[in-house]
Amino acid sequence: MLNASARAAIFTGYGVSADSDFQVSHLQFSNVTLLLAEKSWSKIRSLRANLILFEIIFGLKVNFHKSMLVSINVEEY
Repeated sequence: MLNASARAAIFTGYGVSADSDFQVSHLQFSNVTLLLAEKSWSKIRSLRANLILFEIIFGLKVNFHKSMLVSINVEEY
């Protein structure tokens, strides 16, 4: 689903290098999934929509209470 969102330019991952078009949108480990994106509220809403769609399609639940939104290299206001 994330790949389809990236192809449709709804959600784009974090650019690895300014010289390359390569982007990382997610990393999956055994029990953790990291979702990476540029700083944008529209991308956050897109991620949430993808997670809700995941719940509907697969019948699994995403525990949003255990989820965290962490900013890295973002200036505080």
